[in-house]
Amino acid sequence: MEAMIPALIASIVGYSVFGVWGGWEPLFTTPPGLAFTSPPQLFYYVLLGIVCGFVGKLYARGFSGISSLFQRIPLPRWIKPGIGGLCIGLICMAVPQVMGTGYGWVQVSMWSSGLLSLPLWIILILPFAKIVTTGLSIGSGGSGGIFGPGIVIGGMLGALVWRLCYHVLPALPAMPAPFIIVGMMALFGSITHAPLGVMLIAAEMTNNLSILAPAMIAVSIATVLVGDTTIFVSQLPTRADSPAHQLQFSFPLLSTLVVQQAMSPLKLSFTPEQTLIEAEMLLREKTESGAPVIGQDGQLQGVLMREDIHLLSQEERTTLQVKDAVNPAVLMISPDDKLDEALEKLSSKRIDWAPVVEVEGFVNMNSAIGVLSVSDIIRTYREMLTKSPHHIRSVVDGTIMLETTMEPSMQLVGRPLREARLPEETLVVSMPFFSKRLVKKPLGETEPLIHLLPDEIR
Repeated sequence: MEAMIPALIASIVGYSVFGVWGGWEPLFTTPPGLAFTSPPQLFYYVLLGIVCGFVGKLYARGFSGISSLFQRIPLPRWIKPGIGGLCIGLICMAVPQVMGTGYGWVQVSMWSSGLLSLPLWIILILPFAKIVTTGLSIGSGGSGGIFGPGIVIGGMLGALVWRLCYHVLPALPAMPAPFIIVGMMALFGSITHAPLGVMLIAAEMTNNLSILAPAMIAVSIATVLVGDTTIFVSQLPTRADSPAHQLQFSFPLLSTLVVQQAMSPLKLSFTPEQTLIEAEMLLREKTESGAPVIGQDGQLQGVLMREDIHLLSQEERTTLQVKDAVNPAVLMISPDDKLDEALEKLSSKRIDWAPVVEVEGFVNMNSAIGVLSVSDIIRTYREMLTKSPHHIRSVVDGTIMLETTMEPSMQLVGRPLREARLPEETLVVSMPFFSKRLVKKPLGETEPLIHLLPDEIR
């Protein structure tokens, strides 16, 4: 979702530039009057969705299988595309219709007269031959894409279903174009796990939005049948598996807490006029790795680290001042930032702490009000987990927080957690264990002895 706004802006700019240069006509020309007006036809689109689901799975697995086969061949990489090209050439000698993008055959099939004029064996074999040649072309190391072949395979599957049902089943659309358009959406939308996006793309390619209603049925069925299979081998199953969101999903409670709740007050700071030898002595005395440098106006000037001082000679430390060694390019954290965002910033910079600054006025005056360290974040996480576990109830959409007291009669008592047979998506956040002495205390005074973090319990 973070990419949605820039993607929309980039899309409309790219579309406008292309339209000015190449015209505004759609890629495929379709017959008029394709609007969905017959509810009984939904049964045909259910059938089309089933066909696209199974063939889509074949396309994704066949593509990855051929790619894996070429990777295992013990030959130089520059020879493998030649082998793939030779195999494609042999296939094209038997089925010349598989050459090129295949968009022409889809365009011809949009009209009933064009589709009925094609031999049935071409319509039957073209989608599957396209699957093989696409795998051979890209899997062998050659150049190309999977979007165009996916659109052609889906479109020709729609044409095949219409052709086989023509004059056999009642209430069939008079033109094959609706089946072709929905076939594009159902096959490629399901194997890319982007059904809504592909539906809009195919609608734009054909300049026809009236088929979206029956397309929802076919795309949904094809997506269910495809399941976890995807044409993109690097596609992650969920956002929780994304490195960019790993911290957010591993520690969901952090997304409900702000920096101001975890930061520590300024225990040590320097002025620009202090000598480096004095600053070094203070850092050694306070056992700190560094401290903020604050000017006379109270504004943050940067950070002075102990390693920055050690880079200088003993004579330079005696004569130079803090302002001569301060690092102005420092990570600054706002007190209103979420703790998961702050932890991600610290980890990406590979630092243990950063000053917390408050922006004042319209001139962006940065006033240091504290520091935030990784240990502060973990400490606050544990404290909030102990005192108020209810914070987790609404941190992630679609999740439910359950709390229960373990009674001696329950089956989970005394058994390892791996034998609990909890649902796969269950995340055990905290398991407090109380001794008899603590249980006898009044409610509210008991303190958990053990807390298991999500990474530890997994």
